[in-house]
Amino acid sequence: AALSPSCRQASRLQSEALDHKLPILQGVGLRIHLLLCKWCRRYGKQIRFLRDAAHDHSDELVEPSPQKLPGAARERMKQRVRAEEE
Repeated sequence: AALSPSCRQASRLQSEALDHKLPILQGVGLRIHLLLCKWCRRYGKQIRFLRDAAHDHSDELVEPSPQKLPGAARERMKQRVRAEEE
């Protein structure tokens, strides 16, 4: 099973490989699978892109974004939601 992972296993292994080095057999099996499966290669590119984007913009994820709605607009929205719940 280590040398011929399913797509589900390959996606899990790709995620794990972002965090730490895989054991040799799992790494070889994943590489073989990726040579044969374009969908898993695409998935790998997507998760690497997302990880890199999160790392590149980590300061934006931590800092709260400023409120863009005026207080009066927020209050009107709250009132409307409450009215619809009744």
